Amino acid sequence: MVGSDPVAVIVSDDGATAYVADSAPGDVYALGLPTLITKWKSHVGGAPFGMVLHRDRLYVSLYDSASIAELDPSNGKVLATDPAPAHPAAITVDASGQLVVAAGSAFGITLVGSTVWTADYRRSLLMPAAGGAEVPLPLPLHPFWLAPGAGETLLIAAEGESEDTDPGAVFSYDEVSGRFTTLARPRDPDLALESGGTVFVAAHGDHEVLAIHGGATDHWAAGASPVALAADPTLGLLAVAVNSHE
Repeated sequence: MVGSDPVAVIVSDDGATAYVADSAPGDVYALGLPTLITKWKSHVGGAPFGMVLHRDRLYVSLYDSASIAELDPSNGKVLATDPAPAHPAAITVDASGQLVVAAGSAFGITLVGSTVWTADYRRSLLMPAAGGAEVPLPLPLHPFWLAPGAGETLLIAAEGESEDTDPGAVFSYDEVSGRFTTLARPRDPDLALESGGTVFVAAHGDHEVLAIHGGATDHWAAGASPVALAADPTLGLLAVAVNSHE
């Protein structure tokens, strides 16, 4: 077991390392794959939330500190700390190679094609970060995590009004047609991602991981409390962060 409050996990491009944000203690871990042996642990404070690897640095948003820590991904040394808007959450890289972060009432952010999308959690809206028309969700749910899907679609994991008891949804949104497809209706879906033609969902409220492919849904990891996922195509693995406290 690593950490006490994991909220996010990402995998390095070479598939050798998983990075885990452990929010309440304020730590970031690097774990070897597939062994899960800890390579390093770095205390950054500030409730680490989102992470992205970019230009030989690991960027970590610190939700409680209005800042972003820059770490050396090889040893966890904090190289710099940059100011950010209040409550920075997920981080991505835009089409020009610049870091962008979700903040305020937005938690998720991702690049699809050339468009950076974020979402207003309270108002149930998708929003292009560079401006443009806001897109209401097809159901009055609260968008949390965003991720790119197949064919330049956008995956949205949205919570119900009561995240633990009300059904949420995982949507696929096609920007060109403006069409939403509902892929699943789990309780408290914390993250959805696509890898190798399968959409994986961290269905935290239902205590399982969903694997959706070809119109069928497989149920994995029954009894777990998944909050974050990261695909490792190099090793053919799915890294799953579980947290029963979220």
